[in-house]
Amino acid sequence: MQKIAGRQRIESVVVGSRLLEVLIQRNDAMSLTALSKAAEMVPAKAHRYLASYVATGLIVQDENTGLYDLGPLALDLGLASIRRLNVLEIAHPHMIELRDETGETTSLSVWGNFGPTLVRWVPSNAPVSISVNVGSVLPLLTSSNGRIFAAYSEPEKIEPMIEAELRQNMDSLEKAGLGTREKIDELLKKTRERGISEAVGLVVPSISSLSCPVFDRENSITAALTVVGVTKTISTKTDSSVAAKLRRTAATVSKKLGAKVAG
Repeated sequence: MQKIAGRQRIESVVVGSRLLEVLIQRNDAMSLTALSKAAEMVPAKAHRYLASYVATGLIVQDENTGLYDLGPLALDLGLASIRRLNVLEIAHPHMIELRDETGETTSLSVWGNFGPTLVRWVPSNAPVSISVNVGSVLPLLTSSNGRIFAAYSEPEKIEPMIEAELRQNMDSLEKAGLGTREKIDELLKKTRERGISEAVGLVVPSISSLSCPVFDRENSITAALTVVGVTKTISTKTDSSVAAKLRRTAATVSKKLGAKVAG
């Protein structure tokens, strides 16, 4: 054990954390060879750490491919950290107000370990309300929430996920009219120009949504605020009254987080 800045640390924990950092930055499953190389660790040593992490649930190994990825415990840790962010406390009363103004369900998503992650859900007061599990990871290009993150996040964080969706979800992307990289770039440019995104029955046919970005004091995206409704009844036009109320609410939350935004 070493002592640093008045505190003791277990060196093996510090060393092993490099493997977790690589997986977080990569946003994709990796082989032992790729992982050990990226972490600057010999494969035999990396394998010992990975075996321990698999036992705890921090990492999982695919039985068929042998590839390693972040596990359920890593997701739980990420969500626990996310819940402590001020954006949740600040946004929640405004989400309730937005729900009451529009009559629709509202939600808040942040960027988690695996992409856009639902962290708060305020159901509508309708007789039949929509229900989605908090902690659900949303697709990047076919959900309105994901499109907001794709449009406003740093390219180095988003590019690997775009490429992964192009490889893995081509059927869904073609259905959404996003079968080529040119179409995707056009959509993201349009999203930035309008400051809002919509998705009509793409993730679940019966559910559609509108999303707007929420910014922090550095004017970086910190969350996506969303209005969700039944596809046949919710207005997903970006110039609708629902869209206007969503824009106004997202701007209010952003200002309370210290962002310099109009509206």
